[in-house]
Amino acid sequence: MTEYPVSSYAVYVITGTHSTCIQFYEHDKYRGAICFFPNDADLEDAQLDSNGRIILNMRINRLHAVLDIVRNEKPLFLFYDSPNNAGLRTGRETIGEDQLWIT
Repeated sequence: MTEYPVSSYAVYVITGTHSTCIQFYEHDKYRGAICFFPNDADLEDAQLDSNGRIILNMRINRLHAVLDIVRNEKPLFLFYDSPNNAGLRTGRETIGEDQLWIT
């Protein structure tokens, strides 16, 4: 399995086929992207390109959920095991981490 820690990201909107993409970086090295397409579009499977970058395709209705994860969760990892088993994941977290407890 190929997996990269994510240390930064960039969001961009382009004309043409892609609606919006999020690029992921491990320090200064571009490691992959999630590209969002219209909800009714046929999506290609995930890819690991010849440069080792992980490319994921999702429906545009998942953009806000993915951005929420990217903005609020740490650590993040981009992974690729096969065309049907690839994605963005968080590390394990302790239940109730960083919560204010009032007694």
